[in-house]
Amino acid sequence: MPRGGNGWPLSARRPWCCVPTTPARCFRKRGGTSFARARQSAREPAFRTRGRVGPIRPATRDDIPQIAALRSRVFSWRRKDSAEARETALQRVFFDNPFCDERLPSLVCENDRGGILGFIGVSARRLRWQGAEVCAAVSHGLMVDPESRGVTGLRLLQRLLDGPQDITFADSPNQVARRLMEHLGGVTAPHDSLFWVRPLRPVRYMLGQIRNGGLLFSVRLLARPVASAIDALAARYAHSPFYVKDPGSREEPLTAADLVRCLSELGSVCSPTPSYSEAALSWLLGSLGRGPQAGALRQALVRSSAGEEIGWYIRFTNRRGTSEVVQMGARKDRYASLLDHVFHAAWREGSVAVSGRVQPPFLETLGQKGCVFSTNGPPVLIHSRQTDLLRAIEGGRAFLSRLEGEWWMSYLSEG
Repeated sequence: MPRGGNGWPLSARRPWCCVPTTPARCFRKRGGTSFARARQSAREPAFRTRGRVGPIRPATRDDIPQIAALRSRVFSWRRKDSAEARETALQRVFFDNPFCDERLPSLVCENDRGGILGFIGVSARRLRWQGAEVCAAVSHGLMVDPESRGVTGLRLLQRLLDGPQDITFADSPNQVARRLMEHLGGVTAPHDSLFWVRPLRPVRYMLGQIRNGGLLFSVRLLARPVASAIDALAARYAHSPFYVKDPGSREEPLTAADLVRCLSELGSVCSPTPSYSEAALSWLLGSLGRGPQAGALRQALVRSSAGEEIGWYIRFTNRRGTSEVVQMGARKDRYASLLDHVFHAAWREGSVAVSGRVQPPFLETLGQKGCVFSTNGPPVLIHSRQTDLLRAIEGGRAFLSRLEGEWWMSYLSEG
């Protein structure tokens, strides 16, 4: 499976709020002050984080500068943005999206001096379950000031789980958040925690796994012409495990209204399923398309050569790399046809592979189409007091994708 610079599979891409920074102790100099902390102090506003741990309360827009500073102390930013740009990104993600619900606010823990010691982002989603709508709380980026470790993270997460939602889930938790959620009764959704990859150009895909280096880069460069020839044969030979079938289907742009309709028709096959308004989906898809992701966002409604609707997909195109599927859906008897179309479209664009998080309805068909599965990524953790709802997701009967969890935030802002 392709891996990024942080060692995680590309299909298991960690959101920006879960990228650990280098421990400050690695930069210690005489006197006990770290170079990293000194540089940070020159860039970030100073807040008093010492003092006794105080109450947990809903986060407000006035907290954004302190949340940005806290994030700088706990995680690393991927880009060298200004403090103002980072605060704008946090405001967009946690306060200016259509999934904000005053009953399920993001939470902060402050000390007796008003300094913020911990934060957990929350967004509300609606799921259709047994003919009614239920509320889901999606947690984002639990973080606690390094000088205030202890029960702060546990208190924040417990406060979230005690909320009015029917179910809570996180699809990209860091190790601390995972341990805490499991301690509080959270469980792993096994099917949704699998990742898949389908090599389209197998030799170039394997060469892409070679770590960069002078000699290895030369090997990759010399092998490229041979790799291209072998990959072309592998894709066209009908008995090859890497055969890319041309299904003869066509596609048209997928609108938010189309997606609302398609998701509503899944209720007879999957339950629970996401429930969106057209306005919320328009905002989400538009934001994904404008993000600083690698590759263009493609969202398509797929039809057969006779014009019959097969299904839909949303993915990021990565020419000469791995294309990432965000969401796809189809009727049960059309899963294979949709996958054939997705693979052929990505192959035609020049991708060496397609990957994504497993959506349980597609699990069997993905295996039949030559996909390789892995658990080398962050799991989907769920928590609910409704046993039947919990079992439905654990049993793989739900339709949940990267669009419903935390993953999409990494494309909204990679500050």
